[in-house]
Amino acid sequence: MEEYAAEHVFKPLGMHYYWKHTPTRLPDTEGGLYLSTSDLAKIGALYLQDGAWNGTQIVSREWVKQSVTPHVQVAEDRYKYGLQWWLAPHGDASKKLAWAARGFGGQGLTVVPEYDLIAVQTGWSILPSTEGKRYDELKRLLEAVDTHFGCAK
Repeated sequence: MEEYAAEHVFKPLGMHYYWKHTPTRLPDTEGGLYLSTSDLAKIGALYLQDGAWNGTQIVSREWVKQSVTPHVQVAEDRYKYGLQWWLAPHGDASKKLAWAARGFGGQGLTVVPEYDLIAVQTGWSILPSTEGKRYDELKRLLEAVDTHFGCAK
């Protein structure tokens, strides 16, 4: 996995990365990949461009489409789940889906195709909180974009 990702994803995108390794020296693929804000945003850009980067197809269009298609409805919140992407309905029709990579401690990547928007969250919140779940993150992000740029979709 580590060598494949390096050769076929990280190198073509010009990304710098660090893998945390398990005690058995395998890359910790469920939460041990460290990327800069700009390098994480490149993943969002890659998906917005249907898997292409600088004119080269890095990930197949079919995989991009399948991965951001709902396959599971998540019972405890409003998200759906694709293939490694959380999918959040937004807008009046709720047929529009934002794509989210939700990482440990609040780290994340949100892509809103209708806005051509990529947002990277780098907060760190691993302690218990009385605030509850923050379901309105996408709503607040889109409201801020609409207010500043006037680009409601």
